Amino acid sequence: MEGGANTTMSLAEALAFAVERHRQGRFEEAAHVYRQILAVVPDHADALHFLGVAEHQGGDRTRALELLNRALALEPDHADALSNRGNVYRSLQRLDEAEADYRRALALRPDDATTLSNLGTVLRARGDWEGAVAIFREVIARKPEHATAWQNLASVLEGMDRAAEAVEAYREAARLSPESAAMCRNLGIALYMAGRIEEAAEMYRRCLALAPDDARARHLLAACTGKDTPPRASDEYVRTEFDHLAADFDAKLASLEYRGPALVAEAVDEIAATLPPRLAVLDAGCGTGLCAPLLRPRATRLVGVDLSPAMVALARERGGYDELVVAELTAFLRQHERSYDLVVSADTLVYFGDLAEFAAASAGALRPGGALIFTLERAEPGEAEAGYRLNPHGRYSHTRDYVARVLAGAGFVDTAIREISSRKEVEKWVPGHLVRARLGRGC
Repeated sequence: MEGGANTTMSLAEALAFAVERHRQGRFEEAAHVYRQILAVVPDHADALHFLGVAEHQGGDRTRALELLNRALALEPDHADALSNRGNVYRSLQRLDEAEADYRRALALRPDDATTLSNLGTVLRARGDWEGAVAIFREVIARKPEHATAWQNLASVLEGMDRAAEAVEAYREAARLSPESAAMCRNLGIALYMAGRIEEAAEMYRRCLALAPDDARARHLLAACTGKDTPPRASDEYVRTEFDHLAADFDAKLASLEYRGPALVAEAVDEIAATLPPRLAVLDAGCGTGLCAPLLRPRATRLVGVDLSPAMVALARERGGYDELVVAELTAFLRQHERSYDLVVSADTLVYFGDLAEFAAASAGALRPGGALIFTLERAEPGEAEAGYRLNPHGRYSHTRDYVARVLAGAGFVDTAIREISSRKEVEKWVPGHLVRARLGRGC
């Protein structure tokens, strides 16, 4: 077999070469060699396993499952392949299958702290917070230097609003991984949740010193300090933030008593008599697809668009859409002139400060008389000189007058803005707006 340095290698040498490239993060190079091995020996279980892992890391979970299934058909007791297939199942929210694979792997290798930690993430994704805490503490008892277990424990404690404990767990994770920008960023987020804004900002600065291109740290630093605040969150920030959150997103929203989709559906019901009986609907910022079952009964065509590929993959698993697209929603709206009777957006525009571009693009994508419905977080007039502000948690809030003015400028009429709250933060309801407006017939 031809290796990376134009030398002839045995299969074992080629596999070792590929695995080393894989460990270095050179996934494409590693995958190329795995494929070469499989061209010679199609039933090489280790090459199938490692290529499946590489495909998962590259974002192709369907192909990853196919390869891992083939590996496990050849070697049913391959503990690493079971654990890695569990990772794929978990990323697809197929939690029962993920748990079964993790438990089988642990039966084969009971002392595997990483697989035990992964089992804890399944419990976390189900919302079994106490069970997850118990698992992560067991991992730490076995292996106190397991930085990922400390991070996972911190994440669960954060979700349980046990902010002080979360800070200490994140601090231990950061101590164990001093060169990890992500650990610094996560500690910063925990410090914010504990109300320690200046300390949070310092951790974001440390993160950026280690990783100057970290979009999440850059955005959150601006949010904490009020300096260099962008008019909206960058595409990179939104994509990386929600790809990161995707696996546990629905469980996290449930813990926050999230009701954005239900509020949007209520607003649709209120104006249903003024709309065509069957609608072309766009779910702008569809996330994991929570709005789909509520919109589907009224939609002759339902399209979802989101910037996060991981979120769109979960929406596809949930079903209900005629089409799902990975794209920035304003650009997507501009490309679909006069295509929709209804555009809805549940808790997506909280990542936009300036709404003018979105309002104009929505007006262009709607048919005359079509409706726009969305939720926002609320700012009082004295809190936001520009009509909106970036808050320390990284989301924007908007004043009522600003929203009404922007919609009128884009040609919307019959605007109604109702005070609501769609979610909690630190056990308090976050004040918000539910906005609905109709595009003027002359537009």
